[in-house]
Amino acid sequence: MSQAEHRDEVRVSEYAARVVRRWYVVVACVVVAVLLVVLNTVSGGNRYQAQSSVFLGAPLTPNGQQTFPASIETNPTSATAYLRSDEVMFKAAGAAGIKPQALRSHTSITQLVSTVSKSGLANANLQITVLGAPSWSRTSVKTAVKSLSDSVIAWANTYQDQKRELLQTQVTTDQAQMKTLQSAIDAANKAIVAIKVSNMSPTDKAVQISPLLATVADAGSRLDEISSQMTSNQLFLTAADTIERASYLGSPSVKQVTATSHQSSLIVAAFAGLIVGIILALLWDAFRNRPKAASA
Repeated sequence: MSQAEHRDEVRVSEYAARVVRRWYVVVACVVVAVLLVVLNTVSGGNRYQAQSSVFLGAPLTPNGQQTFPASIETNPTSATAYLRSDEVMFKAAGAAGIKPQALRSHTSITQLVSTVSKSGLANANLQITVLGAPSWSRTSVKTAVKSLSDSVIAWANTYQDQKRELLQTQVTTDQAQMKTLQSAIDAANKAIVAIKVSNMSPTDKAVQISPLLATVADAGSRLDEISSQMTSNQLFLTAADTIERASYLGSPSVKQVTATSHQSSLIVAAFAGLIVGIILALLWDAFRNRPKAASA
């Protein structure tokens, strides 16, 4: 064994002897670290956690043939950025009666795994979670999650709401036109019946009835066309309400959870206390010998 290796071995043995000699310092540090974690956990108590799952929607093209390949509202990244905006956070914090910055730090937003992403489209499902502080009430946490969810749902439905409004207006227009055309057909048929039972000559009856029959035919053809168009619009309207719209996958729910994991926290605390204890044990002699060296 070389002199350098022997010197290193002696040094390691000396360090180990110091730690063993000051074992109570190591034990004290471990105990203090564990006690601090225990006290923090006890004082923290349990918290309320509120959670909701949101579907960002699947908007269809105006003809209803396919979904849009890309949309800001259905992009989870964009939706997450919108949820963390000051406007949304301040609104939710105000409704829940908590500070916006505190709500922001206690809110997590995750994308839910979905088969939608396999088709090349963005995953359109989000999970919004608010882990309340110990002082937050059950109602405050649930109110915050509901406000955040309602905000992103309203934002994601921007296109669907406009589409629905246009379709509803068109359906109402179609119904009014159909009513007008049906009234015209009824009036023409009534006039035809009156002419047939009148004392007019057959020639005069034919002359009078001819334009009325044309009116019935034209109005009937137009009525069938509008009826078919209205049926399509009603189907598009139903799709906009049931398929395309962003909505809740799971309504906001609240549960009580433990603030931290006791086991993992205690292990980390014990390890940290052990490291600090070893360092202090190694430095103990240096601290004690410093005054003696100065007095000498």
